[in-house]
Parts: sequence; structure tokens; C-alpha cells
Amino acid sequence: MTMINKMIYVHIPFCDSKCYYCNFCSANYPQEIRTKYFEKLLEEIKFNSNKNFEVSSIYIGGGTPSSVDEKYIQKILLAIKENYIIKSDAEISIECNPCSITEQKLFAYKSCGVNRISFGVQTLNNKQLKQIGRRHNKKQAKNAIKLAKMCGFSNINADFLIGIPNQSYFSLKSNLSQIIKLGVTHISAYMLINESGTKLTKLIEDKKVKVPTEDKCVYMYNKMVGYLKKKNYHRYEISNFSLQGFECKHNQGYWQMTEYYGFGLAAHSFVCGARYSNTSVMDEYLNFDFNYQKENLSNEEIIEELIMLGLRTQNGVNKHTLKNYGYNYDDKKEIIDNLRDNHFITEDEDYIRVCEDKFGVTNQIILKLL
Repeated sequence: MTMINKMIYVHIPFCDSKCYYCNFCSANYPQEIRTKYFEKLLEEIKFNSNKNFEVSSIYIGGGTPSSVDEKYIQKILLAIKENYIIKSDAEISIECNPCSITEQKLFAYKSCGVNRISFGVQTLNNKQLKQIGRRHNKKQAKNAIKLAKMCGFSNINADFLIGIPNQSYFSLKSNLSQIIKLGVTHISAYMLINESGTKLTKLIEDKKVKVPTEDKCVYMYNKMVGYLKKKNYHRYEISNFSLQGFECKHNQGYWQMTEYYGFGLAAHSFVCGARYSNTSVMDEYLNFDFNYQKENLSNEEIIEELIMLGLRTQNGVNKHTLKNYGYNYDDKKEIIDNLRDNHFITEDEDYIRVCEDKFGVTNQIILKLL
């Protein structure tokens, strides 16, 4: 009997400082709160214990997981292994900041099963790093990747941002070239979103920093795609590029709507067609009785998510799955035919995909198909 695959996400909401663009649920909490948090987190993992499925991927994100003592990461993974069935080839990822990683932490991660490291590089320009509130510098970023390789990690991601102050394609390409030479297997490049209430948005509004226009960001993105393709990093999702065989299994699971458990402050789960959410208030989480807030998704909402997630990927969205949830192709036939005839999408018996040169307008295509 084949067991169902599910995923696990663990949120570590601790950072040594807040990046200027960040609106995630994270902060620099005192050690007393951190200790209580991990006690509650382990309790939550055990409370949901279930060995009726196999875990295909575990992702420890934040916040900054590498900012906490490695013993907490070891305890988390031990608790997961004791309470769930982990596949032998499971991908186990952890997010790290270059300035908070050490050889000791890396060896500790490896000893408890972590096999994928994701570094928040963002840029290798020291001035830009300061302008967005990052704690590390160029040298630390490059050394962190070298150290991870030395400690035996062969699956390494580097995150970059497009649209940061004073960025040009020349500087972005230079950054990518340097990182590629270090042997990373995966690159994530996200468009910077100026979120309301962040320090960076305030700096932009006060005209203290200037960010590239949207058109310039799209230009840099399109040029970057071509450059990475020449370097054998294929785009398998709008913001994600990898060498063959190093695609992030956990992210692919999200895009395919694989069920997952989310543990920790502000974490979400998706199980049996329903969303479950944890509180984002620390005091409430520390006293949490695991009575999760539940939202049942309608067929229409599931269709929306399938289209929005699927069309971001090179695989596209499965037509049969959409039909099973009641998607009405007859109502959309004219729109689909028009998009296909004008080379915005391709269509075969099983899938609808966005054409490779039209990824920049994916959002507009999605809106037409909803």
C-alpha cells in the first residue's frame, strides 16, 4: 500500500534585527521567550503526531533559524522523526543568514538530517546591504557558502532580491556570476515588494532612498532569466532556478497543493481541503491549546489556487484536476483559445502552461483564466 506524502513547515520567528523590507512574523525576542517558545513548539509537534503518511520534505524557516542555538534545531528534528514517518529521501531544508552561521551549527544540522541550506544573500553589494538593513556583508555571504560546502552540503540555495535601492542589471549579473562560481545549486530571485509599514517603504516615501521602477525591474528579471539559462540554471518557477535535479521539493509541493503541517507562531497547515492557522501573537501562542482556526476551502477557491500556483511553474496547471473540481472549460474556451493563439499559453491534452517568454505577465494571464 502506497502511503500519502505530506510536508512539514516549522517557523522560527527569531531574528537578531529586522530587515528594512521585512513584514514577516519575526522579532528579536529575549532568551526567556525563546526558551518558552521552543518548549511550546515541541509540544505542538508531538500533539499532532501522525504516522499514517510519509513526510517528503521538512522546511525550517523564519525569521532566522540560524540565529538560535543549534540544539533547538536538533530537538525539533528529533521530535519530528519520533512522531512522523520521514521518507528516506526526504528533503530537509533550513534558512540561514550568512552572519549567524558557524561551522559548529552546520555540522550539527548535518548530523540531524538537514540536507539543504538556503542562504539569504539578497545582494553582494555592501552599500545595498546596508540600505535594506541586512546584517551581513559580501565577504560573509561568500564565506558562508564556502563553509557549507566544506561541511559537506551539496544542495545550497542563495536568495536574491530584484528592485533594491540603486540596483542595476550590471550589478545583479555581477552578483549572480560570483555566486555561481561558488557552486550553488539553486538560486531564488524575488521581486522586492515595498510592504506597508516597513522601514524601507518609509525611506522610499521620504525620498531617502530610490528604488528601480517596475519597468526596470522587469527588464532586469528578463535579462537575468537569459543569463541563468546560459549557466544551466533552468527556471522551474517564476522566481526559482536550479541546476538539473536540484529543484526545491518543498516549494514544488506548495505549488502542487501537497498537504502540509505548519508548526509555530503564525504557521499555516493545509490538510483535507482545509486551511488551519496559528495565532501570530507570541503571548497567545505560548498559551496555545492547539484549537486551530479552520477555513474550509470551496471548490471555487481550490480552482483559484490551482491556477495561481500551477501557472507559476514550468509544469503548468493540470486540466483534469481543474475539471474534477468543477472548472467550466466551455465558459473559458474563447479566452483560452485567444491566449493560446496569441502565444501567451501552450495547451496539450493534460496541461495549460504559460509560454516561457510570457512569465512576466503571468498574473494577467491568471486573472483571465479565473
